[in-house]
Amino acid sequence: MCKYMEQTFEDILSSLLDGYEKSKSKDVDALLREKSEELGLTEESISLVKNASEYFDKFAEKTNQLAEAQDDGISRKRWLTSDIEKSLGDYADEGKAAIMQAISEQVDLVINQQAGEE
Repeated sequence: MCKYMEQTFEDILSSLLDGYEKSKSKDVDALLREKSEELGLTEESISLVKNASEYFDKFAEKTNQLAEAQDDGISRKRWLTSDIEKSLGDYADEGKAAIMQAISEQVDLVINQQAGEE
């Protein structure tokens, strides 16, 4: 059995975090290359870990941006709308409207489902 198959995602992530804390350079890609060799990870596993890392970083960034906006008195809804509009900057107005409508419908659906569960 390959060594990486013995490792759970939690084991891999813990090893990476420990290595990151101990590393002086804080170069995530270099650390990932080093740990992937040490743990015997496949390219697919490395890609999954990189994607998870990028997701965590983006989540932390957005969480911090929302907190700063709320400190400035901006509502969550206003911040989210503004952030979505920035993300849709290159779309034509019709495309933006369609995407915003779809998001609004999904939010309404979630709210209605949550209300029904209570």
